[in-house]
Amino acid sequence: MIELALNTFNYQEHETISVDGKRVYKISDEKYYPSITTVLGGTQEPEKKSALEAWKARVGSKEAKRIGDAAASRGTNTHLIIERYLRNEDPKLETFPPEHVKMFTSLRLQLKNINKVYGQEVVLYSDILGVAGRCDLISEYNGEMAIVDYKTSTRVKSINEIGDYWLQAAFYLTAHNELYGTNIKKMIILMGVENALPRVFKKTIDNELLLKLAERTTEFYTNL
Repeated sequence: MIELALNTFNYQEHETISVDGKRVYKISDEKYYPSITTVLGGTQEPEKKSALEAWKARVGSKEAKRIGDAAASRGTNTHLIIERYLRNEDPKLETFPPEHVKMFTSLRLQLKNINKVYGQEVVLYSDILGVAGRCDLISEYNGEMAIVDYKTSTRVKSINEIGDYWLQAAFYLTAHNELYGTNIKKMIILMGVENALPRVFKKTIDNELLLKLAERTTEFYTNL
């Protein structure tokens, strides 16, 4: 049984709205912060944007939408199964497509490293950065408090391809430390891969990553 410590921090829920097609969190009547995914998506490197547009042109808009919808469904379902599992609940695997269950099953061994759960799907924000987001998991991972983020992929990705994943996790870590006075340093990315073993990426926060996060946030606000 996974230890649930859900009352350790007084996590608050915050409404999300769409502003000009961008996801925004309402923190208070005076504070509206863009999501971290909106910030990172709006400041992508030109090469990544060009590659994405070239791929869409190559496969066609209809096929690109189908693939995108399938990826979103896979990610949503995998997240939901993991959430139930980490609450010590029946994940109700029979209600999900077999390929999504297979992805969860591949990740289950890695989930054994989670000793204690503080919160799942927690909204975090930073007044310093002016950004908000929803963190997959705050937990103890192998006995050490960590930010854990889940990803799914159709192919095996290398560590050189997940730069923005680290920035996203670094934001959650920074925001949690800012809001709750914690000193989290570890980030874990658990990536389920179709028809392959899962990838587990681990990183300790450093000044270089924090600087990149600040630069991308500044760029986002500068270009508004």
